[in-house]
Amino acid sequence: MPVPQKPVTQKFKWSAGWASCAPRKSLLEILQLFSFNKLCRIRAIALISLILSISLFLSVHSPPTTAATPRILAFIALQRRGSEVRNNLFAINASSSSRRELAPNIDVSPTLVWSPNGQRLAFVSGDTDIYTVNADGSRLTKQFAGDACKAANFEIAWFSNSQKLVFARSCDGFTSDTPGSQSLYISDTAGIKGTKLVRNLQVGGSPLKTEISSQFYLSPDAQQVAFVKDKYIYKMNADGSEVTKLTKSSGEYISGGSQLVWSPDLTKIAFLFGAYPKQQIYTINADGTNLKNLTNNPQHEVYNVKLFWSPDSSRIAYFYNKPGDFGGKHQDIYLLDINRGTAKKLTQKPSNYGELSWSPDGKFIAFVAGEFNNQKLYTINADGNQLNQLASRLEPSGISELAWSTDSQQIAFIFNETQGDKSNLYVINRDGSALTKLTNDKDLNASHPVWQPQ
Repeated sequence: MPVPQKPVTQKFKWSAGWASCAPRKSLLEILQLFSFNKLCRIRAIALISLILSISLFLSVHSPPTTAATPRILAFIALQRRGSEVRNNLFAINASSSSRRELAPNIDVSPTLVWSPNGQRLAFVSGDTDIYTVNADGSRLTKQFAGDACKAANFEIAWFSNSQKLVFARSCDGFTSDTPGSQSLYISDTAGIKGTKLVRNLQVGGSPLKTEISSQFYLSPDAQQVAFVKDKYIYKMNADGSEVTKLTKSSGEYISGGSQLVWSPDLTKIAFLFGAYPKQQIYTINADGTNLKNLTNNPQHEVYNVKLFWSPDSSRIAYFYNKPGDFGGKHQDIYLLDINRGTAKKLTQKPSNYGELSWSPDGKFIAFVAGEFNNQKLYTINADGNQLNQLASRLEPSGISELAWSTDSQQIAFIFNETQGDKSNLYVINRDGSALTKLTNDKDLNASHPVWQPQ
């Protein structure tokens, strides 16, 4: 019988114009063709060119494989759970409306501040305590436990390293015979040194105490604090050192509820000077030099005393009232150019304006117009040439707490529903598209939306 023969492995060769060059499994092996004869070298070069052309075509025409970073909002929702009604803290995806509760069983007060790296959130509970929590709900930690006081108010700022925070606590003494207090703390949220009291100063009372006559105003980087004492503006480092008098003469620096407002670049402080309502807008350098009167109009009157720095610290937006308009129904929005000292009117129709908010890129200003519960939402270019109404399908109602996403593409806001006596959280694209309601029927009222930094 014939002996079975062992099969012989066939060595296939490229043909159809590629002649008899042996097949290669990788680009490296193809490059080795250059050691063969001239014909194979030419064919190898042609093959490499074809491969590179195909790769380039696929890279241009293939869809991106990386998903966009979700835009996350932290907010407070008043909810009923059994017999208890409590403010709960949530983080919600603005695209999918999926949410996570961050602080179960804690009643949250309206002060929420993200760390610069977006990984942690500091918040107040019960107007007495301060907590931090990670963005995923882990590491819920009480950083400070305070006693109850009248008209408690907190201001919080994170260090740039996202590990420490500075917070100021106000206990009101302006409307009482008993002095209140302004307290300043530094907290190491990593738990190494805990929370330290920096200053505790009396305010108000009768007769009036002169230790301090304003709250503490924190710089955006949490490194410095401004305040008013004995009718002068002072500043000091957040650790209590280097107390410096900035103004050379005494005066009405916080009349009518006006504030000291740090510029984003930390170089200036803006404020209103004079007895309310006839107040002028001033700036002063953070080192006490270059005091400027930017409005310089004896007839200038204010109704809304808030000042709004542009993100690049070159302009201040404010509400201008016609003299004698004590109801704020005939306002306009103006921009002050800090370097030129000139003012420009943005709006062309006097109205009751409010809730002004700069986009982080400085290109747009969002605001509401109309009297309470009859308001509409608008954006306008910072040069004043394009006014757009947003969310026009919503009936005019109360609109508040405008918050731009960090990429300047979306605006979150609180809308008072015309029926049902509820307030809901909405988000809308800057161009007016994709109006989305983020809260649900379990949320009795929503408030204080804050975008997670990206």
